[in-house]
Amino acid sequence: MEEKSIRKSFHILCIGVTFVVFAEASGLVAYPKMLENFDLSTGYAVWMQLGFALGLTGFQPLFGWLGDYFNQKMVIILGSILLTIGSSLVALAPFFWVLVVGMFIKGVAGAAVIPAGFTYVGKFFNDEQRGKALGIFGFYSVIGGVLGPVISGVFVDSLGWTSIFWFCALLGIVSFLLFFTGVPKVQGKKSGSFDFLGVIFVLLTLIGILTIPTFINSYGISSWMWLPPFGVFVIAFLLLIVVEKKQKDPLVDINYAANRNFWVTSIISVLLFVTFSSVMYLLTFFVQGVQEKSSTIVGLLQMALFATMAVANLLSGRWMSRLSARFMIGLSIVLLVGGSGMLIAVTVETSFLYLLISMCLIGIGIGFAGPATRAVVLSKADPSRLGAITFTYTMIENTAQRVGASFAIVTYALFVAGGNAVSALSSTALILTILTAMSFIFLYLIPKKVKGFQGVTESAQKVEVDTTEYDMSSTK
Repeated sequence: MEEKSIRKSFHILCIGVTFVVFAEASGLVAYPKMLENFDLSTGYAVWMQLGFALGLTGFQPLFGWLGDYFNQKMVIILGSILLTIGSSLVALAPFFWVLVVGMFIKGVAGAAVIPAGFTYVGKFFNDEQRGKALGIFGFYSVIGGVLGPVISGVFVDSLGWTSIFWFCALLGIVSFLLFFTGVPKVQGKKSGSFDFLGVIFVLLTLIGILTIPTFINSYGISSWMWLPPFGVFVIAFLLLIVVEKKQKDPLVDINYAANRNFWVTSIISVLLFVTFSSVMYLLTFFVQGVQEKSSTIVGLLQMALFATMAVANLLSGRWMSRLSARFMIGLSIVLLVGGSGMLIAVTVETSFLYLLISMCLIGIGIGFAGPATRAVVLSKADPSRLGAITFTYTMIENTAQRVGASFAIVTYALFVAGGNAVSALSSTALILTILTAMSFIFLYLIPKKVKGFQGVTESAQKVEVDTTEYDMSSTK
């Protein structure tokens, strides 16, 4: 492909991803009203979150594998269709459990689409270009997160909670048209057998870890009932490793997962994204439930978080050529520790400005981390396995966010049940700050020199597209 055509298609893809991210991010603000509609307590939000989380995380390795062996365009088009179906089902749901199914389908749509830009960067851009491309993709993605909460808050307050889901269904149709007309079909290698066992054990692993908070919420933290899902998680995870090591073309690339560019970066990302996601969910229930402020206020706070995150993504992508991976990720950790640490002192009288500053620090921190961590993961990835590798890494990021969200909901519900709703945010923030600070332990395990940072480069590999007008030689 000519470089101009690459960039045009990449921006079209990013715009479509932005709409999907918007749809995925917009539901959170509506949670309290959705529960109120079905006359349910805060704890039931865990089931909504579980359905959404399982869809968003459990199918990402599968979609990455399908993209490698068939083509990525097919995958993202399917995702846009599922977004319309899932959002419509949520809006029409006559019963709560139908709504949970709709949230699950909506999550599957995100799993098919959101990591695609990460994969395209790896396929089409060399190391010198990847930093800026990852920053641009991160910026577009976060724009959806910026607009999602605040527009959702306006929709929920003025038109009712179902209105935002109808709007998301419309965005699914728009995304379909963008992907169908503007994104090239990258030819997969169409070889290898389908890794059925990999799919099963990935789903069981995620079901196990994601249902632990649900069981704690239902039966209490002192009950032994959370042990069965924990056992499912451990056993399924171990079997997944055994099965994937024997596969010629595994769903999850265990060999690359053992590389420290992957596993060290994944651990750091888990610790950072648990904090990032937990804070968003805690603020939603604290500001509306304890401070008794509107959904729009929550949306404004989340807008500030995502807006600073978007700008930080662009800066991170541009600074990668001058700064080391260790420095950039270390700076991210410092900023997140500062932002979450501020929330330890929060009370019912805490001002909007104080919360806004905290959100900005967290947004900048997670924004710096995004392109930097993904560039580290791409630095030694096999070009023929980019779909599986990038979708697996994004699955880890999203699982961390879903676990963080469930952790936040369960913790808040437990404090409310104990009569300590006012201190729920500050007490949980202390735990999150400690977890985030633990990332420093792994920081120096990241290699000193990483491709894409400080002038360390290597040409991108050639990929095939299904049209003769493109010539990939210009991207080398």
